[in-house]
This record gives sequence, structure tokens and C-alpha cells, in this order.
Amino acid sequence: MRLEPMSSWRLRPGRVWHLEVAGATRRAAAAAPVSPGGPSFLQADHLAAYARLRADGGTHRAWTGGACRLAGPVDTDALARAVAGFLAQHEGQRTTFDLRPGDAPVRRLVPDDLVRRPGALTLEPVTVPPDLARADADPGAFTAWVHETTTAHFSEVCTPDDWPGLGMVVVEQPAGADVFWGCDHAFTDAWSQLLLAGELGARYAAERGDSAAVADVDLPGPTEAGGFVAYAADERARAAAYGPDAPEVAVWREALTTAGGMPSFPLPLGLDPGESAPVELVGRELVRGADRLAALDAGARELGARVPSALVGACAAAELRLAGRERYVGLTVLGTRDGGPHSRAQGWFCNFAPLRLDLGAATTYRTLFPAAEATFRRAREVARMPVHVALGALVADGTLDPATLGSPQLMSYLDLRWLPAAGATAGAAAAAAHRSGFHFTGMGRTRNASMWFNRDHERLYVFAQVPATTEARASIERYLDAVTAVLDDVLAGRGADEPLGVTA
Repeated sequence: MRLEPMSSWRLRPGRVWHLEVAGATRRAAAAAPVSPGGPSFLQADHLAAYARLRADGGTHRAWTGGACRLAGPVDTDALARAVAGFLAQHEGQRTTFDLRPGDAPVRRLVPDDLVRRPGALTLEPVTVPPDLARADADPGAFTAWVHETTTAHFSEVCTPDDWPGLGMVVVEQPAGADVFWGCDHAFTDAWSQLLLAGELGARYAAERGDSAAVADVDLPGPTEAGGFVAYAADERARAAAYGPDAPEVAVWREALTTAGGMPSFPLPLGLDPGESAPVELVGRELVRGADRLAALDAGARELGARVPSALVGACAAAELRLAGRERYVGLTVLGTRDGGPHSRAQGWFCNFAPLRLDLGAATTYRTLFPAAEATFRRAREVARMPVHVALGALVADGTLDPATLGSPQLMSYLDLRWLPAAGATAGAAAAAAHRSGFHFTGMGRTRNASMWFNRDHERLYVFAQVPATTEARASIERYLDAVTAVLDDVLAGRGADEPLGVTA
């Protein structure tokens, strides 16, 4: 499983199906029982933004998804049952919201037995243009058509106010079925999407009667797939325990005061102040090979860090060298699944925390990397407090301008070796789907260059979401060159006591 843009998935011409919901099932879902309580904080922000977009007639792009290959002849009935089992188990995927102007969102939970009812979900054939339906059709043109229509389909069906918030497109290929899925962000996060491929592969094999390809570890148990409703209630209860004078709020205040507001990318992006542009993904492989990754672990450890904090240090050094920033401030995205039975649940289990480094004090790798490790550990402690507590307090006291909250500069690190389908005990079907799969994001707009670092057994890589401008492309390449140079130094064991320096 890897992070890639949808456009990187290549196809041969073949039959196409869309996931559909039976009319009676859709009507019953719209009248599903109300689930008391509010959405999570991130869900609430997302729902408000979606409602504004809908009122303005905009195109919904706040969904995320993935793709994988399922081997063997396409069995649409078995795949529909597999998807039904997936949706039924995960409470977050059985959720929908009533959104009415001026009213708070009303959450509804679709009963799991309704989802599992025979015929509730089906895969229905899609008409392919005649010039693309032939076996000898141009694969590039067919691929482009699938990507374009899939994006449009997900923008239509992956919404928070019409169950399910998940869509699926299946394309018949010589080796089996290539499956694309999308999900409204209210009901998912990156880890959820990365989990989905292996789980879908196992469920599909089981529904086809291939029990030998399925292992016990492939499907989450009740203690691993806890409900998102309880998580949202717990989050709000935790938020109520913090006041504006909490130490965690002070950490946020110090970081954002240092940055002069929300963190921003340090190099030109070709945008006017306050302007945004469509997102473009720029990727870079940073380290390849298990031996080199082990060497990176050892090199970072010798300098007093781990790989996640070494990446923070590398970004800080890059910003010093390229832009002369002696005080690095960033925002990291952190998972919150360790707070309950949610390790394999589907939902938006995320929080944010600031990262702050004073490079006036950390003048060499040997002093920078322990400081980066300390700020990363502090960020994990601060993230126990929901970010909305800090943002609310800092807007209220004038530290933060609410107009700057959209599209901040973010970074995240995911270690994909922890995914169950990546482990040695995974069944053959889950492992194969996981190996073939990738995760992609919706392509909205941005005014920064957020970076998503991922690691698996064979490589460490990054994708940046940058504005689609010539200047942004050039700037992110310079930035990633500088990050790569730091990691190369760590791998080679050189420069530990040399001044970090400004090379801009």
C-alpha cells in the first residue's frame, strides 16, 4: 500500500461497474434512527464547509480514497457482499448527517442488518464509450476516461448527507478486478483508507468461498473496531476538561506567536497573499531498500532521534538553509486511535499539534536531532487535548486570526509496516490486495505545501500537496532536495558536528 495520485494507476480496457444502493435501502437509511450527540470536532468543521460549498453550488472534493487489485474472475455479487460486510461492521461507515440551514447537524446510524440485507448493495454495469469499449482501444484513453468519470462519481456520491458516504468503481482487467473506492472525509482518514485494501481483499475472498486465503488476523475484532460515536463523545468530554490557561494551550500560543500565525511554507508558491490554487501532488522517494532504512534508523538513533523526529529536524534544517528561518514551526497530524478500541476502525481519528525548534540553540545535527525528538514527543503529549480547544482560545484572545485557519502547512508520518495486511501473519488475499494498493487524496485547493511522509518495509517517501503553479513545483523540489541532503548525511554518518549553515 502506498500514497499515489489516482492518475498513476494504469488500466487496460474492460467492463466497468459502480456500487449502487437499492432504492428501498436508500429510503430506509434516510429514515435511520437518530444518534444523539454531536459530531467530532473535525467532522463539525467538515460539515460546515460542505454545507457552505453546497449552498454556493461548488464541486465537492473533500473525499479521499484508494485502489487495489483483486485477483481472479470478477464476481460482482461476492464483491457487493464484501462491501456490505465492511460497511456493516464499521459504525463510522454506517453514519450519515441531516444538514439543514441554521440547524446543528443531526447524526443518523444505519442499522447493520439493513446493510447486510440481500440486494441492499449491488454492482451495476456502466456504459463505456464505444471507442473505448473495444479490446483494442487505446489503454491511455481508457485510463483517462476512468479517472475522469471516477473523480466526478466520487464528488457526487461521497458526501456526508446521503448514505453511504462511500463510492466504488470496479474495472475488469486481465488479472482480475481493479477496484477504486472513495469516501467522504467525515467518515475516514488516511489510516482507514490504508486498512481498507487488506480488509476488502479478505472479505472478497471469504465471500467467494476461498477460506484458505483468509487468516484470522485479516478482519478486525470487536475490540479493534470500536464505534466512532463513542469516540466523538469522549473527544468532547476531554475538550471540556481544558481551559484557556492549560499548559497545552500555552504550547500552541508560543508556537503560533513564533510563526506570526499559522505555519506557512517558507519558499515562494506563485500565489498572491490569501490566494489558493488547485492541488498538485509532487512525490519524492527519500530512501529505498531495507538495509538503507535500517541504516537510517541507526543513524538517527546515534544522533538522539527516531525517523519521525529526524524528518522534523530535516525540515527545520532545510528551512534554515533555504530561507534563513532560525525558528522552525510546523503542524503535525497525529493519529488518536490509541485512546480506545479503534486501532482498525473506520473514521476520522486525527488531531493536530505544533512543532517548534529554535535553531539558534540547535546549531549542529548533534544538537538539532535531540531537540527534534523532544518537540515531537511534546507534540504527542499536547495532542491529548483536542486542537479546537487551543484554536478557540487563541482566536478569542487575539493571538490567531480566524481567517488564517484554512489550508495550513501540515506534515505527517505514517509507518505502514504496522498495517495488519503488511505483516507476516496476513492471509494471502489481504496481503495481495495490500501490496497492489494505493491511497489517494481528493484534489481540492491549497495555499501551502503540506507533506505526507510514509514508510514501509522497502522505502521512505513523501508526497507534497502543492499549488499547481510553476513556482510551487520549483520550490518544493528545492525543499525536498534539502531534506534529502540531510537524510543522506545521516545515512553516511557525516557532518554531525558541522554548523547547520545557511546556503540560500
